[in-house]
Amino acid sequence: MSERRNVLSDWLALDGERAPRVLSLCFWGAMTLFTLVNAVSSILRTEGTQDVRLPEEMWNFLRISSLAAVVLLSALWLMLPWSADTRAGRRAAALLFYLGTLYFLLWGGFPAFVLTMLAICNAVLVFGTPTAVAYIVIVALTAFITVIFSPGQTPAAALLSTVLVTFQSLAVLIVFGALMEVRRGMTERERLMSELQRAHEQLTRYADRVGELTVTTERTRMAREMHDSVGHYLTVINLTLANAQRFRSLRPEEAWTEVENARGLTQEALQDTRRWVHALRPLKLEGRAGAEAMRSLAEALSGPDIDIDFVQEGEWPSATDEVELACYRMLQEALTNALRHSDADRVRVRVRCSDDIEVDVSDNGVGARAAELDRGTGLTGLRERIGSLGGELSVEERGPEGGVRLRARLPVCTAAQR
Repeated sequence: MSERRNVLSDWLALDGERAPRVLSLCFWGAMTLFTLVNAVSSILRTEGTQDVRLPEEMWNFLRISSLAAVVLLSALWLMLPWSADTRAGRRAAALLFYLGTLYFLLWGGFPAFVLTMLAICNAVLVFGTPTAVAYIVIVALTAFITVIFSPGQTPAAALLSTVLVTFQSLAVLIVFGALMEVRRGMTERERLMSELQRAHEQLTRYADRVGELTVTTERTRMAREMHDSVGHYLTVINLTLANAQRFRSLRPEEAWTEVENARGLTQEALQDTRRWVHALRPLKLEGRAGAEAMRSLAEALSGPDIDIDFVQEGEWPSATDEVELACYRMLQEALTNALRHSDADRVRVRVRCSDDIEVDVSDNGVGARAAELDRGTGLTGLRERIGSLGGELSVEERGPEGGVRLRARLPVCTAAQR
């Protein structure tokens, strides 16, 4: 079907320099038909089978003039402009072409109608509708004069012929004008669709870049915090081993105690490093998304030192990737703060799904001032992310478990609603 449309479009294409293929086909077909008819008439006249009404000199003049008209009109056709934006020389060629078509009205028939139709179409494109109307008036007058001065014709016949020619010409003008309006509308729609496509591609690139920058920023922040955490452990381990080296001769038992402490710190540092590495992994982990991804994160961060209770209420809706990512990052930030700063050993996570998605995270740690938490880079960026999606983030200094409580509420925005 698309190939068929492309072929049709090629035949109707108008570039302003050349005539559409379908109009060129009509022109050359009319010229060929006119030439064949004249050739057949000459043969019949020569063989004496045609009714001879004109003197031989007049007949030869008409035959030569018709041949010259065909050659001239064919040359002018190749020079015709098909746009208003053209130079004066080609405009003059168009006017000569219009005058040349009037000659063929003397012969009448289908070629004369085709040439008149082509002249009207060209006049509309090059000079505008008023020029086309003026040409139609000249065609009507030419038809009237041709018929009324023909032998055996009456004024009534001339008037009828003029009315028919005028009606046909006006019909061509109206139909061609309507086709040009449709073409202009299609061209404008194609232009708008092309601009819309370019804008969509540009927005997609911007969105991908923003997503990459957001992920890079979050990973950089988390990597910095991970570095601080591991750096703290390594510093303490270094001091512990230095004490063990100092005590190895005078107090060997204390030296071994320091070595055991260093060993325990090493295990804690390793466990903390694994937690951070897991937190840096993408949202869609091994095919999981939404609540399943958050449950996987909670299970990965849960350990012997901290118990994370994850409960989901309701079925996870068909939310957009942005909403899912915001929920995941909110849980990630809350669990990170509980592990790093609150000295909590229990965290409760509640995910409620209805018209909105609510993520509620509370711990039993020592708590902190909400103002101090809000000044943190992590919560500030998280609040902006959730706010851009039409949601809200609240921080309470004392929650149900005694420590800090973070609650995020986000509207369910499906891909269709976007």
